[in-house]
Amino acid sequence: MISALSIFQRARRPLNVLAGAIFLSLTLVFGSIYGRDTLRNSLAQSRSQLDALRPDLTAKQQDLRNVQAHIEQFRAFRAQGLVGLPDREGWVEQLVASREQVLLPDSLSYVLKPPQAMTDATIPESAAASAAKPDAPATHDLDFELGGVHEQELLDFLHDYRAKVHGRFRVQTCQLRATPTGLLTQCTLRFFSLPEAAKPPGT
Repeated sequence: MISALSIFQRARRPLNVLAGAIFLSLTLVFGSIYGRDTLRNSLAQSRSQLDALRPDLTAKQQDLRNVQAHIEQFRAFRAQGLVGLPDREGWVEQLVASREQVLLPDSLSYVLKPPQAMTDATIPESAAASAAKPDAPATHDLDFELGGVHEQELLDFLHDYRAKVHGRFRVQTCQLRATPTGLLTQCTLRFFSLPEAAKPPGT
């Protein structure tokens, strides 16, 4: 009896160490299982989020390629005055300067009308006007009258004006009437402008 007790006392410390080692091993095993499951769930969530973001990334990449493909054309339009704040004062000043450049009679009169929202021809005017937005494309009609000129002089005048004015326009209407001193011309030049999109705050 004494011998068995003595053996137990001697073995108590190694048994305690063994029990501690077993407990630690079990803790590590269960901890590893829990960590594995946590990482697996986190990985699944990350993959789910990635799958959800992939279409948005694809759309943004397509937008980027579209911007890169058309950025030079956009810059050219902005340099020509089609995009951005319309240079209405400059249009009128250049009209007078071009008349002087081609040495036409001092009979020029003009009216620059207020800008109008550009509308689709298939939409009734009242409906289109009600849907107009401040950032919508606009047209600007510049009416001018010039007397005592010939056809070639009028063409030279328009050519000089188109080459030098800061803006894009087309000859919307042009009526010619013969007078004793030459042609009386009544024309409308329609300018186009597209406001540049405002940059988000902080950019």
